[in-house]
Order: sequence, then C-alpha cells, then structure tokens
Amino acid sequence: MTATGAGRRTGREGLIAYGNARQFLFIAALLLLLTLLAAPVAAQTPCDSHAGRLADLHSREQLKRFVQCTAAHVATVGWEQAAQDFETSDWRDGPVYIFAGTAAGKIILVAGADVEPGTDALDRVDADGAHVSHQHLRVSRDFGAGYVYYRFNNPVTGETEPKVTWITPVEHEGEAAYIGAGYYPTDTHATCLPDLARASLVYTERDVERFVTCAEHHLRQHGLQAIHDFNTDPRWNAGRTYLFLFDLQSLRMLANPGQPHLVGTIRNAAAYAAGRVQGAPETQRILGSHDDGYVYYTFRNPATEEEGRKIAYFRRFLLEGRFYHIGSGLYVPADECRDLPLARDLDTRDQLQQFVRCAAQLVEERGAPAFDRFLNHPQWIGGATYLFVLDQNCRYLATPNPVGAQTGACDFEDAEGTPVDQEIRARVTSEDGEGWLRYVLQNPLSGEVEGKESYVVGVMLNGELISVAAGLYESQMQS
Repeated sequence: MTATGAGRRTGREGLIAYGNARQFLFIAALLLLLTLLAAPVAAQTPCDSHAGRLADLHSREQLKRFVQCTAAHVATVGWEQAAQDFETSDWRDGPVYIFAGTAAGKIILVAGADVEPGTDALDRVDADGAHVSHQHLRVSRDFGAGYVYYRFNNPVTGETEPKVTWITPVEHEGEAAYIGAGYYPTDTHATCLPDLARASLVYTERDVERFVTCAEHHLRQHGLQAIHDFNTDPRWNAGRTYLFLFDLQSLRMLANPGQPHLVGTIRNAAAYAAGRVQGAPETQRILGSHDDGYVYYTFRNPATEEEGRKIAYFRRFLLEGRFYHIGSGLYVPADECRDLPLARDLDTRDQLQQFVRCAAQLVEERGAPAFDRFLNHPQWIGGATYLFVLDQNCRYLATPNPVGAQTGACDFEDAEGTPVDQEIRARVTSEDGEGWLRYVLQNPLSGEVEGKESYVVGVMLNGELISVAAGLYESQMQS
C-alpha cells in the first residue's frame, strides 16, 4: 500500500511500538521523571523550551529534546490528557506534530490528523515504498530510541520532502509502545529543487540558509564552473538576492553579481571605509572557528536608494584542496513586518491588516518579483489565506485563486451582488489609499461559499497604481 493524499497525515507515519523490555521502560521513564522533578520549580526546564513556534525546530538535537519532553508529559498527565494537549499550539505547529503507536502497528494518536486510534499502520510505506513502520519498530526495539529517515508529504509546502523523526519507548495501557515526532530538514540536497530553493523566495533567515546551502551543493557538483550559473541563472541571481563567493584565505572575491566590479579584488580590512563593518574579514574571523554564521551591517538598498539593515549568511567549504566561503544576504524588513504570523496562522483583522500592509511594502521594495513569494512562500500563502494583486483594469497580476472576469471590465460581483472589483478599486483610490471590504466567496479548502473580510492597500508598480489584498473567511476568524 502506498501513501496518498497530500497534506493529510492519516497515520501513514507507520506508527509502531517497542516490542519488549517493559521493566527497562519503567526504569527509563522513572529516571527521566526524577530528572525533571529535580529541577528548581521556578527555573525553566528543557521541556519549557518547545513553547513558541515549533515550525522553527530544525535540528536533530532539538527534535530529540522535544520528543523526550512528550514522553515525560505522557508519564505525568496520562495518555488521555496528553492526547488533548498534543493538539494545542504548545505541542503542534506546522510540519511538527506528535505521533504514537504500538508494537503491533496500531495507531495511538497522530496529532492534527483525522485518524482513528487503533488503525493498522504496520505496512504503510513512504513515497519511495520504504517500510517506515518496520524501521520505527527495529530502531525502537533494538536500540531503545533513535532517528528514522524517509520521504513524506510536508503539510506546509504540500511537497514530498526528506523527513527525520526521533522515537522513544513509552508504555500504553500496560503494553510497550513508542512516541515520536519529526521535522523536514532544509540542508539536504533533496531540498534543493528550484521549486524549494531559489533567490526570489529568500525572505527569512531560514530561507537564506537553505539558499546558500543549496548553492554549496551546486558548487560541489559542478566545481567553479558553477560561478557562471551564479552570475546568469535567475535561480541564483534575482535582483537584490544574489550569491557572493570568496577564497577564504586570501579574501579574493570570486563572484558577486550584485557588485561585479569587485570580482578579483582582495577584500581585506584596507578595502573598507572607516567606520564600516568589515564584512569579509569578519566572515573570515568567524569561519576560523565555525562552519557557518551571520554578519550584520548596513548597505545601500537598491529599491529605496537608502542605507538599509542587511544580514549576510555564509558557509565555508573545502573544494579541490582550498577553503572557500559562499554566502548571500537579505535586507531586514521593517520592524512591524519581522514577526508576522504565517499566512495559515492569521485569524484576526489586526493581523490581516498588517499582513497586507507588509505585502504592499514588499511590492514597493521588490516590484513584480515579489509576486513569486506571494504565490510560493509560506509566509504569504497557506491554508485558505492568500494574497491577490490586481491592476486598475481589474486584471490579476498575482493570485492562486482567480475569480471573476479577466477582460478588464471590472464587473465581477459576488453571490450577493457586491461589485467586488469596483469596491477594491474604490478603496485604493480613496484618500486613505486602503481599506476593508466584505463579500462572499468559495473557500478553496472547504468548498463552501462563505463571508470573507478582505483588506486592500494601493501601491505603485512601474508608475501604475495596483491593489494588494488578502482576506480571511468567516470560519477562519476568531470569534
């Protein structure tokens, strides 16, 4: 049997349990519980650290600690209460969720999934036909705990991606079982497909880390001939986002599409004006003791022609006997746009309003290349929430869900007769240049027609006024 149905976690994880050693399990659980109880009550324990955005969990050690905490939570409150808790945002977020099962392959729980406890998942396989369930069973039975690697649907991106899970033994109703969770690493060659890693999608620190890591993979595959790709291929060079490459020892710049006149120069301390952050020497210093890192500095933003805050991420690597470092930078968004909820997490009018305003700022800074992010980046599209962009002739410049006429007649009306196109245009041409509107539309997730509250902001693009908007369906809104 193969796993189907993107975006639904229906027990395909192949949940298995530990087969024996009940006495060992009891002792291990007791030791773990005693360790946690020994910590000062007022102090933060490792099991407090998972609160917040679990979607930022992206290392094996973080994953291991998180799963250990889930096992401790089960031991403390019992399975019934733990199963309820694991459905909350303290324990489930985006691609990170908890699953548990028995040695017989019966599901105990899969947080966030529409799957009945007791469902048989022993023979379920991953996207490549690998028997993940059998691996879970072997690792938990023979080694007590460990990592299992496979490919599985990422519920955030909708793509089949490499996944790492960590499992640990527990008891369930007096029988041996196991509990686990997983994450989708962003630093493997399999995550370097152009659909997942390209310059136009770099928006956050995690994006730039994936982008630079994939560029390193490309260099290892193609050698220094990859420099030509970095200079000319829009996958690697998209306006303000590009790669730079240095010889680590000499600090000779080997590639920099953003500043091609510097290629071939030595970027030592003497190359920097007084008072400026010495980017290359600082990078060299950091890479003397670390494999990667960040440098923070100010740099002219070509979109605004003003100095802007910029972050550069870089990695060192060995190629043909020499050390190099490769990196890329991103401009820091305005403070009000730095910690936006992801599109799928929006559920209030205030959040939606700020979301659209930040999207409009991105259009001002990036122009039309921002649309790629609107359609493909989880910051801007997820669940039933998406951005749409129209010109003054009501033609869609960007939308995953086009509705209404595309003839430029601006005559689209909803089921209640609301002239949606005209209402949008009225908001952006008003004195405020932005505003709210309500209409009814089919929810792309549920298929139901329901009320939708949208916020619209007018912004200039190539000398023309356009509308940037997004909405929340009534079923998404907090009551």
